Amino acid sequence: MADAAGGRIVAAFGLTHTPGLGDQMDRPPRSQIDRLMTGFDAVRKQIVDAKPDVIIAFVNDHFDMYTLHGMPGFAIALGSTHWGPTPETENWIQMKRGPIPGHAELAHDIYGSLMQDGIELFRSESAELVHNVLIPKKYLWPDLDIPIVPIFTNCFIPPLPTFRRAHELGAAVRRVIDRRPERVALMASGGISHWPPIVFDHDDPADPLIERVRQFHLHGREVWKKDPALAMDLIQREKEMSASGQQLINVEWDKEILALLARGDVASLVKLEHEQIRALGGPGASEMLMWVSLMGAMNDAAGQIVMYEPVTEWMGGVGLISYRASAATPGSGAAKV
Repeated sequence: MADAAGGRIVAAFGLTHTPGLGDQMDRPPRSQIDRLMTGFDAVRKQIVDAKPDVIIAFVNDHFDMYTLHGMPGFAIALGSTHWGPTPETENWIQMKRGPIPGHAELAHDIYGSLMQDGIELFRSESAELVHNVLIPKKYLWPDLDIPIVPIFTNCFIPPLPTFRRAHELGAAVRRVIDRRPERVALMASGGISHWPPIVFDHDDPADPLIERVRQFHLHGREVWKKDPALAMDLIQREKEMSASGQQLINVEWDKEILALLARGDVASLVKLEHEQIRALGGPGASEMLMWVSLMGAMNDAAGQIVMYEPVTEWMGGVGLISYRASAATPGSGAAKV
């Protein structure tokens, strides 16, 4: 890791936060679940061995913190304590709500330094964390209480940050890490191709979910008071979509984008346009912004594709990249992409 990336980074990885990894583990074929768990086990061992003091997490919010009343391009949560999952997501994430440690000193340093660099982050205190952080925790550091510094990117409500700016964000974070004493792990969470019902590619007045989701975009978690069933109705919609026969995973594009990340092909990635990738990978594909921020924080080092599994039952591919060659497992997606 030090040879590839230098500095105080002891682990780095990117993965999808596919909702199916919550309460739908019984739906895909057992053989596919086994391959997923083999990949997760490899990176979990890496994290345990690395003993990070803190995880800097490049993630996106899902209207649990930021809404149309205030939607920053980039934001950071500075608090010493975060919370999650939200009460509305406990059942499907299958975790109980509780405090999650933050690292306020490092977070404030990142915030101040990036402001000096001309990257104006919106600041929050305590973050509400859901599957963006807690699905990765569930599989990669379930028994460790590692402090989190979450850095959020708007991936849903246009105009979105450019991929070039996301890369610059990661590079600026790296400059802070390089002068800090902490053992840092880096994480990007989100993507790859997927069509989540939290956003829509259509405007069908006959779809009863659309107006409810619009209210969620506008008011965030306040909506649960009036519409407490919405969270589980969104999960049910995903199940219906996955069983519909629609083509909801672009395997070719997933493999292409993972290969670019694994090669450290920054020139290609920073030229990506949201309209193009939305057409290829759905409205959830812009979550790859966080992976490009991770690339920037890793000084464009090459990574290793630990696994890629297109899971039809979850209408999304599960991808995992590590910046440590030994995290790759024989027979994993690394051989297939």
